[in-house]
Amino acid sequence: MNQQTTPNITLFDLLARNWQRPAPVRHIRFNEDDTALAIVAADGTVAFARMADNEPPESRIVADGGQTGIRPRVGRPSPLIITRMKGTVSTCPAADGGFLAANEKGRLIRLSRAGETADTIFAGDKPVTAFDRCPETGDVAIVAGSHIFLRDDEAASGAPGTDLGDFTPTLAALSPDGAELALAGTGKLEIRLRDRLDLKISIALKSDPICLAWHADGRWLAVGMETGGMLLVDSHAGRSSALDAFPGPVRAVGFSSTANALVASGAFRIAGWSLNEPPMEAASTGARITGRTGVALVEAVAIQPQGDLVAAGFANGQVTVARLGSPEDLVLRAAGGPVTCLAWTRDGQHLAVGDALGNAAIVTFPASSSNDRHDEGGHHASRTDRRGQKQGRVLRADRSPLARNGGRARTRFQHGRARSGRPMDRRGQGRRRQETQLNAGRNQDSADRALRSSW
Repeated sequence: MNQQTTPNITLFDLLARNWQRPAPVRHIRFNEDDTALAIVAADGTVAFARMADNEPPESRIVADGGQTGIRPRVGRPSPLIITRMKGTVSTCPAADGGFLAANEKGRLIRLSRAGETADTIFAGDKPVTAFDRCPETGDVAIVAGSHIFLRDDEAASGAPGTDLGDFTPTLAALSPDGAELALAGTGKLEIRLRDRLDLKISIALKSDPICLAWHADGRWLAVGMETGGMLLVDSHAGRSSALDAFPGPVRAVGFSSTANALVASGAFRIAGWSLNEPPMEAASTGARITGRTGVALVEAVAIQPQGDLVAAGFANGQVTVARLGSPEDLVLRAAGGPVTCLAWTRDGQHLAVGDALGNAAIVTFPASSSNDRHDEGGHHASRTDRRGQKQGRVLRADRSPLARNGGRARTRFQHGRARSGRPMDRRGQGRRRQETQLNAGRNQDSADRALRSSW
């Protein structure tokens, strides 16, 4: 018998670097220059992942028999930088490539990109419950109790805080130009002008808010809620629209300035709208069908800041990528812990993933310059023969035999040694050709090619 065992290698295995945290991943955020990723776990600890990659996808592309493939990583990714922070819920980028984070004492700390405590930005009588920084102006908005403070991230002192009365925000977001500040808490959303923090808009919320996001133009603001769906606010016109037909919590919202679009989690598929026709009168206005309907809720979404690819993370651990407005999608990860958070780098080449099992990953897509070299998406694996010697094996996708079966893609792969013309049969009976069906569920050839064309 000379039966060959096909390795179960996924696209996620080939493209992702993975790290394990001691608790579920609660929050992930890239720094300003996309050289580091902050990972906040549910136990309040913070770690940084370096973006530098010793084995990028382009360096692992191999050629065999006129076809190209990509081999798995040989070494482990660089270890995480573990900070001393405790009690942290979230972070935001600081000016020097580091991050701002609140510790267990309620102080707002600036961390260097090396994970060291650089200085304390704010220390008040009450703990910091929300904060945000505007990269354009350098202003830092800090919520402590029922007071809001504005600081520069280079200075620990500033003007006295503004009393918000009985309103205690749990979320804060400065507009991209720093002109407005959105504050959300139980039962209320406020938008205040930056100069004197005068109230501009106040809207009652149906339930507790769990996420806030501004469009790059500073006009649109989206608020995701625990129940009751999402609120879309036109800050310029002072109007709002409640989009409440969501079966689950809207834990993530995002905007793309290039596509002028809004996406949200909380449904069984990616919820998306074009803001060229904003859904201010009806939820169906401007709706963009994106990706396929799944059996589990979408728990996290992220849209490329300057593109139209949307990543979705599901409660069953699946991670997909789809083009806004297209029903096709590409499955990056078929299963795993429930996805808790997603984030793109600004150039859209790297996608960060966090899940409830404590796994944090950075998926690096091949650069566009190498698309032609690996358009067929071949996979390279390794095996050990009976003598204990490792031999390379390339999984090469044939272009011709792709077949559709019930909406599923079936791709035939050839198996053979990398960089070797010798047959796999030890008895010299010639190369044994085996066929394996790669049942990728919703991965279809058209989606695969469309997505690769944008990488």
